[in-house]
Amino acid sequence: MMVDMIINMAKTTTAVASVVFAFLYGGWTVSLIALVVFVVLDYITGIAASAYEGKLSSRVGFWGIGKKVFIFAMVATAHVIDLLLIDATDIDAFVMTATIYFYIVNELVSILENAGRLSLPIPSPIRKAINIFQGRFKDYDDDQLKEKNID
Repeated sequence: MMVDMIINMAKTTTAVASVVFAFLYGGWTVSLIALVVFVVLDYITGIAASAYEGKLSSRVGFWGIGKKVFIFAMVATAHVIDLLLIDATDIDAFVMTATIYFYIVNELVSILENAGRLSLPIPSPIRKAINIFQGRFKDYDDDQLKEKNID
């Protein structure tokens, strides 16, 4: 009797969570899966880098989790904006996808920074990409970037 009640509760919880997830994110996409992977890898590599530097802090780690949750809140907000745009216009959904890619790039840069903190070598094409992503070439004009073969 008790086991049946627990099983039914688990089924109900799973069904409710699935409906909420489908509403907030519209289902699993490759980009959403990639974001989950990058968020988890960034958190793990951040812990590893902090431990390596002797700066591991539960308080910082706790706030890191909060930031990661907020990323998914922003993606859910973007999906709801897409739903509104689709309903009000003939525009295809794009806000959620753009938001996901923004955070994927942000997480990638952070993962690679963590690798640097761990004294792991970073291949030069990736370093160049990090510099571009971080805007380190903001002081260069377009001609100077072309001279460096950075478009």
